[in-house]
Amino acid sequence: MDKDTAKRIMAAAGAKATEMDKPVCIAIVDITGAMVLFERFGNTAAYTSAIAEGKATGSAFTGRDSAMLERMAADASPVYEAIEEQLMGRRFVPRQGAVPLADTTGVIGAIGVSGATSQEDEDIAKAGAAAL
Repeated sequence: MDKDTAKRIMAAAGAKATEMDKPVCIAIVDITGAMVLFERFGNTAAYTSAIAEGKATGSAFTGRDSAMLERMAADASPVYEAIEEQLMGRRFVPRQGAVPLADTTGVIGAIGVSGATSQEDEDIAKAGAAAL
């Protein structure tokens, strides 16, 4: 994912967060989970930056939204356990609030959001993804 694409996604997600009046951190990562762009909107708790990145990393790595990863973790899915093992030592937060980013070639990364409710985080992430 290139930086211009990430900026377009961030602008859309940031606009949604502002519209909703929610202070959040937004992380956009590439397919490997490497940070491409990060922004803090409003006065969020310090830990929300790590959570946003962790949500995005899991979503990018698996190509699944983080709400699905959260359900898999709750069900103790063997697939989830394998994912968790592969991501050991990296920021990985299987909680609602991230969605994969895909273009015509497939998954190119993910956007993760933290700071509002889990559903609001997901709504903001989806607004960003829609700009792709």
